[in-house]
Amino acid sequence: MDAVVQFIRNALCTMKNFNLLSDTFLYDPKVTAQYYTFPSPLDQTTPLEIMISITQFYAFVSLTMSGYRMLTNGGVKKLQLVQQIMDSLSEKKDTKKMKNDKTSVSESVAHRLVVESLDKEGDAATRSIITGVNVLAIGICFFWLFANSYHVTSTNWIGGIHGLIHALTIMEVSLLFFLFYMAIDASNWVRKSFQMKDFANSVTPTQIKNMTLEQYNWMVDGWSPFWTEVSSDLGAKERMLEKEEEAVAANVAAFMKSIDADVSERILLNSRIALFEGYREYIYLLLNFFAFYGYMCCILVFYFQHEAQPSYIRAMLLHLPNGDADWLGNAVGDFAWTVEPIVILLSPMMMNSMKQKKSKDKVA
Repeated sequence: MDAVVQFIRNALCTMKNFNLLSDTFLYDPKVTAQYYTFPSPLDQTTPLEIMISITQFYAFVSLTMSGYRMLTNGGVKKLQLVQQIMDSLSEKKDTKKMKNDKTSVSESVAHRLVVESLDKEGDAATRSIITGVNVLAIGICFFWLFANSYHVTSTNWIGGIHGLIHALTIMEVSLLFFLFYMAIDASNWVRKSFQMKDFANSVTPTQIKNMTLEQYNWMVDGWSPFWTEVSSDLGAKERMLEKEEEAVAANVAAFMKSIDADVSERILLNSRIALFEGYREYIYLLLNFFAFYGYMCCILVFYFQHEAQPSYIRAMLLHLPNGDADWLGNAVGDFAWTVEPIVILLSPMMMNSMKQKKSKDKVA
């Protein structure tokens, strides 16, 4: 739903930038006045701007709520959960030492994989906190974009035009974090693809005892332990932890005996999907970089309104006049964020087609 609304919002903004259908009612504020009379200068709001404002308000609510959930449930509460489980594991290990209980190879491997998974989940929770803060910031800033569609920023309300520029600046800073993570994710997906291919072609039962958490995930086609979701019953966590370790140990023991050929074929298929994911992340990175640079030009034009600009500012604005740089930057940003949701919406269909093609080839 978010991708659909994002596409509609930025497609409408692109339409406005290029004055598409300019001779229709969409650009006539008198049509708006037939339904509601706004005070000046809000009375200049056109039907097209109202349509844009609805999608901006959706982004304000949706992103603010998503950011808060990422910060709390996916971040702080998840870190607390991981720490509780780690403490429980430590107590369990101490108890085994006191009882001199012997563990099998599969149980030792399972315990190591569980610890690695918890460490990874803790890192993911930390990233969720950072991401949540920035998503929350962008969500709140969308309120100024929503107000700008009604020409509120032409007044001195909510900071006026300065408030809008400050909001855009905060959004740009937050987008920098996302660009950083996009670059990391794209590189990791491509690296993962080649590692999966090598692993599928060379894995043997004797290597299982030394396999990494990532390799175990490939073997079982994705492992989602209970600590990926936040719950409150610590007693239940301890019981579920035992069952989780037992299940992992059983899988490890089975792989140490033999590895089905279907497992290697599935990993090879997933390696191709991972490569697709990596290239897709690079596309996201490129599109969001264009959006970042375009909207940055709008901010620079505001702060450097005089034509006597420093040489580096003129270079960043491509030596264009302020008006042209402002229009082009906004148009490029809106267009880039129009293309991005199309990629998001088409990706599942492309990945499903890759899986279906492999299934047909296997049957043939």
